[in-house]
Amino acid sequence: MNFKTSIFLLLIAFSLSVNSQLFAQNYINVSQVSVRQNINVSNYGLYSVANSVDAFRNAWQDEKKRDREIEKAQSQLAIVKNLFSEKTTLPEIIVDGWHNVKVSDNFNYCSDAKALVENNAIKTIVMDNYAELPLTFDTISHLKNAQSTINLKLPNGNSDTAVVYFLYDLDSPTTTTKPLAAGYVTFWSALGNAKTIEILINEQKQGNLGYDIESADCFSQGAFTLKLKPGTYDFRAEANGSKSWSGTILIKEGECFTYELNKKNKE
Repeated sequence: MNFKTSIFLLLIAFSLSVNSQLFAQNYINVSQVSVRQNINVSNYGLYSVANSVDAFRNAWQDEKKRDREIEKAQSQLAIVKNLFSEKTTLPEIIVDGWHNVKVSDNFNYCSDAKALVENNAIKTIVMDNYAELPLTFDTISHLKNAQSTINLKLPNGNSDTAVVYFLYDLDSPTTTTKPLAAGYVTFWSALGNAKTIEILINEQKQGNLGYDIESADCFSQGAFTLKLKPGTYDFRAEANGSKSWSGTILIKEGECFTYELNKKNKE
């Protein structure tokens, strides 16, 4: 390798390093105390808990989609019931911990969930492996034969009778990991028109920054903080004056990072 080539490669490495530092996402651990003290956390996804429950129950407005999902659920339910019927003995006790389960009204839906069991009683049921999406329910019949009947309370005020099937505990006690906790991102800007900057996540509008600030930590006043399920999201930010930003953010469980919207990283 000649001298010029070596210098060229070093310059590329330096450029990549600077660029990485410029757009690095610096995460900090957040405590529940700091989250509770902040009143301006926008709960992306939680504003539509009713829609999430409808999806869980296959209560789609689109009739064709609803019919397809119900047909799929009925097929899954037939498998579940067949597996139960094949067992000569069923577990009387479900061990403490989180379990993968099927929740079904025995007709319209047969959906995956996670259930927390303590002293052979279901304490919590969550959807989508996300701790922020719990089902509200009362127990009708206690755990017996690896199943329990519940009265599922819906956001619209109605209720639904459903059965929680501990399908994965039929052969032996099987626990799983706890549902994911939320992560956070705080967008902020020092630009004079910061309050006009609107934040979109996966093309859904979330809200605007409060005002311009010189620097920000997670949950700072004037910034815009989102609570999100861990995962990868596309974001876009738009402001008056033809300024815009876009990119991808990685949300980590129990952590928060700040993202400054400035002149250097705008499109």
